[in-house]
Amino acid sequence: MAAQKLKIGFIGLGKMGSGMCQNIQQAGYDLIVYNRTLSKTRPFEENGARVAKTIPELVACSDIIFTSLFDDQSVIDICHGQDGIFNAIAPEKIHIGLTTIQPSTADQLKAEHEKHHCHYISAPVVGRPDAAELGRLITFLAGDSLAIQQALPVIETYSIRQVHVGEAASAASAMKICVNYMTMAQLAMLGEIFTFAEKMQLENSLVLNIVELFFSGNEAIKEYAGKIAKRDFDTAGFELSAGLKDACIFEKAFNSCDVIPSAILGAKHNLVTAQHIGLGKKDWSALTEISRMMAGL
Repeated sequence: MAAQKLKIGFIGLGKMGSGMCQNIQQAGYDLIVYNRTLSKTRPFEENGARVAKTIPELVACSDIIFTSLFDDQSVIDICHGQDGIFNAIAPEKIHIGLTTIQPSTADQLKAEHEKHHCHYISAPVVGRPDAAELGRLITFLAGDSLAIQQALPVIETYSIRQVHVGEAASAASAMKICVNYMTMAQLAMLGEIFTFAEKMQLENSLVLNIVELFFSGNEAIKEYAGKIAKRDFDTAGFELSAGLKDACIFEKAFNSCDVIPSAILGAKHNLVTAQHIGLGKKDWSALTEISRMMAGL
């Protein structure tokens, strides 16, 4: 089927999902949306999208179904629920999973879709909601190559780079975990550095300059370094509560392979503590506040 004729269904219009869906709609695709909070569908409806009352209704009307959800269980439930995807999906339809989930869950989903003679593409993204709105995400793709080829023009509407990592759905999930793990480890490290520098009475702006020089070319980390240096966490590109969810995903995934995730164990402790004291809605770089507190600052 020609790309411009594809009918696209999108489930999950949170901060990330709404940005991606917006780009798909702006590209001119025939769009149908579903979200538990109905108000989040209104901007898309006003621009010509159809709003589905149920998930089976959306699936029945779509060639490609995108899901942007919170975690493993939410994806499993949306597939297997009484009014889930599998109740309406037909052979050769494509389900594109955007959620960060366990590699084992991705493989399980792919196998279950194959039983229904349809396709599951594991397609987690790297980037924050502002990058989603601008269509500047990075997408990791794993699944049937022909299904990926068919869906690629749609995926390109919200991502500037697509990295194919193989047939196994778990590969894309694993790659996403690697990237987010690196970012979390760097945030925790930066928190400790700025705390140490503060205790040593180093000039904050000078430390920030050196950090930015060290991370030259990594604009995301440089931006986080600025937040940490200024202790400015109110504008949340990625909420701390979501960071804690990711930390738990990392730990489970690494442990399943007998790898100790030592680089983020301290970060997880800080995330748990920060959540407990009410920082869950702050930017996830606020995990560094716990390093300051523990140092008596």
